[in-house]
This record gives sequence, C-alpha cells and structure tokens, in this order.
Amino acid sequence: ILLQLTWEAIEDAGISPDVLAGDQVGVYVGASALDYANESLFDPNVATGHFMTGNTLSIISNRLSYIYDFKGPSFTVGTACSSSLVALHEAYRALNSGRIDCAIVAGVNVLASPFPFVGFAQATMLSSDGQCKAFDAKGNGYVRSEGGVALVIRRKDAPRWKGQRSHADIVAVDVNSDGRTVGMSLPSDVEQANLLERIYKSHDIDPNQLAFIEA
Repeated sequence: ILLQLTWEAIEDAGISPDVLAGDQVGVYVGASALDYANESLFDPNVATGHFMTGNTLSIISNRLSYIYDFKGPSFTVGTACSSSLVALHEAYRALNSGRIDCAIVAGVNVLASPFPFVGFAQATMLSSDGQCKAFDAKGNGYVRSEGGVALVIRRKDAPRWKGQRSHADIVAVDVNSDGRTVGMSLPSDVEQANLLERIYKSHDIDPNQLAFIEA
C-alpha cells in the first residue's frame, strides 16, 4: 500500500522517483499494528523465507528506502493513535536540523484480524453503535478504521525542483506525553492544552486566527 502511495505522492510533488534515488531522503512511517502477521502466526506453513521481512514494523519504512534507493534515516514510529503525527514531527525536526532536505512521511493501518476488535470491545473502548461522537456528551467510544497516506515534505530553503508543487507549509510541530493520567490509554486535557499553548506562544500563533482544528 505504501509503495503505491509514495509513488503517487512523489508524482504529485512534481518530480520523478528516479531523481530522488541515491539522495539523502528520509522515510518516517507511522504504524503500530501487525494484524496480518498475527493472523498468520497460528499457521507454521506461512513461515517462508519472505515472512520475517514482510511482517515486521521496521521493514514497512525500510522497504520504501530500499525500493526507491533513499539514503536518509528510515524508521517506523509506533505510538498507537499518534504514530503518523509523531513520524511527521521526527521528519520535521530532521529537516529543520539540516540533516536532510527531503522526507517521505507516511502512515498505514489495515484491519485484518478480529482479535483487536475483541480486545478493545472488552476494554469498553469501541462505540457500541459504530459511530464516533467526538466532544459529544453522548460519545460512547471510538471506531477503528483503516487507510494510508504518504506526503513529500521539503525544507523551504532547499533547491526547488523543476515543476515542484507545494500544497501547504508546516508552521510548527511538537509532541508530548501526558504522563500519569486516570488511565494509561486516556489523555489529559490539561497537558494537551499545555502542548497547544507552548506551540502557539513559541511560534507567535494567534489561536483566534485558526480556521479550523482537526481532532
């Protein structure tokens, strides 16, 4: 999935993948589930020579570096629901430090096993009616989903490609941990507010000027 999405993202950026081959392009992927591998563990017949390199989180990112011949940092970030955003944070920091000029940031999730559904249901995390109601008093859990995304991000001061297209600027990134909360899987509204406040203040962002917030 990510091989195809990465190809499409590079095309959308206005460059051919062979131009990036051999360059210090970083690959930062958010992924935290191994449904396909877990389903296969009960059948020893699937343990072929390709099984281990096809069913590890580390290879998800390194496969992109291998196929496209990217020479920059390449790793998979697993921080549960925030994996892709933390991957973006790490890519941004690497670009900002001058370590790399270009990065592929991606995320992928596939729902291929019933076991996580059973486990999350037993933990009363899933919505019983299959609907997300964020910030609603009637909220009764979340809904699992699958999909993938790939972005090409590049430092502003890096030489532009001929035909380069850009859709947005990243103004700031930051991450935190909420520390000890009422439950290990539950966030802290105070610490999340502190994180936002730190971003706004350190980058002179007026919250009143924000068009919308994605949550």
